[in-house]
Amino acid sequence: MSEQVCMTGAEYCDGAVGVDTCGYPVETTGNAVLDTLEHRSSTRVFARDDNDRPVAVTDEQRAAILHAASRAPSAGAMMMYSIVSIREQATLDRLADLCDHQPMIAKAPWALIFVVDYAKWIDLFEHVGCFEPEFVERTGKAPRRAPGLGDFAIAAQDAVIAAQNAVVAAEALGLGSCYIGDIVENAEEVAELLDLPPYTMPLSMLIIGTPRKERPAIAHPVVNLVHEERYCRADAATMDAQVAEMDTMFRPHAREVGERVVDIYTRKHTSPFMAEMSRSMEWWFKNWLGK
Repeated sequence: MSEQVCMTGAEYCDGAVGVDTCGYPVETTGNAVLDTLEHRSSTRVFARDDNDRPVAVTDEQRAAILHAASRAPSAGAMMMYSIVSIREQATLDRLADLCDHQPMIAKAPWALIFVVDYAKWIDLFEHVGCFEPEFVERTGKAPRRAPGLGDFAIAAQDAVIAAQNAVVAAEALGLGSCYIGDIVENAEEVAELLDLPPYTMPLSMLIIGTPRKERPAIAHPVVNLVHEERYCRADAATMDAQVAEMDTMFRPHAREVGERVVDIYTRKHTSPFMAEMSRSMEWWFKNWLGK
């Protein structure tokens, strides 16, 4: 059996052009798509007009972004997601409160919520008669009126791929975006706010608008990211390299060895909002299964 190797990140620097010592690209490629991906960073502060309102996303920009989302790969072209477009201020205000009290949501001109959606397929199956006794007798297919977790796995991939297409399209149009994973929190209230039926789950939300200022792209950690042929747990040397990379990236905030990892543990892993997110995810999965 061949030896497994955990990639530390430095492997990608050998003979490469345009990357730094940790494997981060430092030059543009001349390829419009790759450069858009390279220079993209999250936008949390949006430009405002002379009346102190968020600069609106134009109809043409919205149409282009939504079309780009619809062009995302989809399993069997089933499009097992729905996009809820939000522009009303009252709804944005409520979402800001429900999504871990983040004012930037209320200050964005536009939000898109990507809903993992099998309700529309259950409705379609019923609409064309798949649950009728004659159909059951003719095909031998017993009525299956609820999706399973396998359906969720495929639908979730559809939804997040579409969301990322929207992100790239927004960036190409000069707009900024930020993912809001907290949309899964406070499940009962979010479901009521958005009128979400059984067999659905709001998996991700984007806020989109004109950035208030230029946003420098921030490198992402690459140590122990890519595994060749098989997954392998990091050894001590690899984890030391991970810690060093993260501490370097997050200075001046990280002043001591391992401070970034400790920050993630205390601020996220053991946080009240993560506990609420886990509670809500249990509710959403029950909703998905129609229980």
